[in-house]
Amino acid sequence: MTELEQLLQQAETALSELMQQNAREQQFAKTSLQLFDKNIVAFEKYYPSIASTIKAFQPRKGFKILVTSTGDGNFIPVNSTVPIYSDNPIEQTRQQLQKNTAKGYYSLTQYGFSVADNDHRIHSRYMAELGKTIQRFEEKKADKLSELPKHFPTAMLFGVGLGYIVTELLSKHSFDYIYINEPDLEVFYASLFCTDWSEVIQAVDAEGGTLFFQIGLSVEEFFTALYMVAADVGAYSIIRSFCYQHYPSVEVNQQIAAFFNRYYELQAGFGFYNDAITGLAHCLKNYQSDTNFLVPVKPRKYIEMPVVIVGNGPSLDAASEALKDIQDNVIIFACGTALGSLAKLGIKADFHVLVERPKTTYDALLDSFDKSHYADLNLLAVDVIYPDVIDLYKWSGLGLKGPEAATVFTQLIVLEDYKQLLPSMAHPGPLVANTALSFAFNIGFREVYLFGVDNGYLDGKTHSANSIYASNENYKKVVDKGAKHPLKGNLTQDVMATNLLKLAHEHMERLLKTDKKITVYNVGEGAFIEGALPITEQDVFISKSQQVKEDVVEQAKQKFFKKFEFSVDDQRLAFDLFDDICDHLNDIASESFSSRKEASDILRRQARYVYAFRNTRYAHLFHMIKGSLLYYHCPMLTLLYQFDDENVSLECFAALLELWKRYVSAMKVDYRQSWNKKCDWGMDIVFANKNKTK
Repeated sequence: MTELEQLLQQAETALSELMQQNAREQQFAKTSLQLFDKNIVAFEKYYPSIASTIKAFQPRKGFKILVTSTGDGNFIPVNSTVPIYSDNPIEQTRQQLQKNTAKGYYSLTQYGFSVADNDHRIHSRYMAELGKTIQRFEEKKADKLSELPKHFPTAMLFGVGLGYIVTELLSKHSFDYIYINEPDLEVFYASLFCTDWSEVIQAVDAEGGTLFFQIGLSVEEFFTALYMVAADVGAYSIIRSFCYQHYPSVEVNQQIAAFFNRYYELQAGFGFYNDAITGLAHCLKNYQSDTNFLVPVKPRKYIEMPVVIVGNGPSLDAASEALKDIQDNVIIFACGTALGSLAKLGIKADFHVLVERPKTTYDALLDSFDKSHYADLNLLAVDVIYPDVIDLYKWSGLGLKGPEAATVFTQLIVLEDYKQLLPSMAHPGPLVANTALSFAFNIGFREVYLFGVDNGYLDGKTHSANSIYASNENYKKVVDKGAKHPLKGNLTQDVMATNLLKLAHEHMERLLKTDKKITVYNVGEGAFIEGALPITEQDVFISKSQQVKEDVVEQAKQKFFKKFEFSVDDQRLAFDLFDDICDHLNDIASESFSSRKEASDILRRQARYVYAFRNTRYAHLFHMIKGSLLYYHCPMLTLLYQFDDENVSLECFAALLELWKRYVSAMKVDYRQSWNKKCDWGMDIVFANKNKTK
């Protein structure tokens, strides 16, 4: 063959390939537009907010889906110079999937529950039994699950690209919950031309599964969305996840880091039966007392005199002189034991703020001062506070904590009897400083100063030097020293936070976003709080007020709080319905099972049944059971899919299920007996337990 003939042959080959490519592109253009339209219709039906976002989205100039030699779509993301896939996206996806399902990466929580011998509460007893049973199976040293089973509770997919991974994964495996996390909205937009999302949605729906789309979200938005799902659906929908990263990007990596670094938050704040039942009893007794409840004021009004929220953190010591200088021109909220620290400085609080419901709160007050010390003080607390606490103060105002059995129950009664809706406070927990800040926002103080609200430990110090925790050996022992989370410092040094402190910090930042008209100053060292202005103690300048602070205090009490009276009976408490709920849960649990899938379906049916009561007039019964259900379901589901040997998994599950049935039966009996009993969990029990462990 001559050189000319070779050139002609090469040209013919190139022309043929070009014509074939043109044909592929023309065919892809036709089918991809049809697929896009089909997907939009599906999203309009099942996910209208996503459909609106997609229809409003404007892709960048030059947006183009590449067509590979296999006729499949490919795409170059905006911050990349190379396509997501090779020339054969489907085969590449299959090989990646085979590798990552043969040895899957799973979220896993190690469960262990130690309960004191003298803790006879129902929840504590059954959590102790749960812990012992889990330990017994862990000691078998069975091989842990490696290869992804055909069915698994949850798929947590990070960066789904053009969607090929989803269709390939679901062709071989099924899940109860599937999370589609794609931070790049344009990439997901491109996937609508390449993947039949309509078919995916309908297939998952037909199997009774649930599909969550988290598209185009920042890292914070992503985790907030997960947090909301955990609250709305239940943490079991996230707790045991097959975690899969389809393609790398900075944003995808950040979402993965957020998921694992903040995973503990998804398992916090469950509540449990004894919390719920004592909260209900306390709340009803508090309505019968001479206390007042926080009510909304419309239109929104603001108080011009600044409020100072005083926590008992180490930075309080450096702020003592500043507090003395401004005390006559501000309203002072003392958080919990900070009341004693202020007293040592000669500073009187205008309001004492409390949040914890157990009898330990009352005992700690009597450990700190004689009863007479509180007789001239105002109290701000939550509706589930231990009732005897209220009798100590000259005036008390309570806010609805929520979401609580007590809160939703009394909200309904007040609505029925007074035709008035009492909203829950925004982010009033988990710690007392959160409660104080929430009250400040609800009452409408325009300027808020935080002193000693550190949300962490400074140089190993946990509390102010004037605190009872510094002087009383028993109180020193109950401090949680497990600070493992570094938080950015407000001024010069970072702090270390426990899980609870970090959660409190997160809730403060969420609260600050709810009203931008309120200015919050974070004074001194401690953790930086996004939305609050960091200032030193020397920079605190508050001019002499034209108002008399006592008048401002009285006006706040009169304008924002109201007394309510009502009665309850068996019908309102719904004893019979609670019996039926418990019986039905145990009926479901008594059904036979012979596979992981059948076992997990038992838990899913129980959970969906309980959650069906969430937004009904019997929502208090949902909250009565929900926390305990999560405390059992999460480890049950985890253990069910923890061992490679399915028989070991089912044996473990069966043992835990029997415990859970007994727990449910115990709740059924106890509800009628304990709905009006106060908590008896006092400091004597706490100290006795701590002294035993030393």
